[in-house]
Amino acid sequence: MTTIAERKKIAKLVLTINDDAVIKKIKYFLTSASKSAKEKYIEQYNKDIDAAVKRMDNGEYYTHEEVNKMLVKWQKEISVGIKKRRKTL
Repeated sequence: MTTIAERKKIAKLVLTINDDAVIKKIKYFLTSASKSAKEKYIEQYNKDIDAAVKRMDNGEYYTHEEVNKMLVKWQKEISVGIKKRRKTL
């Protein structure tokens, strides 16, 4: 794939992102010209880790058991949604 084709593919992917945090990370990565890409990535990575540790210290997390329960619930919701779509087709 050519560089131009790769750029177009990346642009299309970026246009489909709905997560503001991901957009901010991409923007940060692309606009910070004073540091190398690796340095920028490591700096942002460390900020993200620090924020996650702070959330955990504040009790803002789910236990393994809670996540498993959420997963089961989501799987049931998806299954019901798929069955409903099949009936309408």
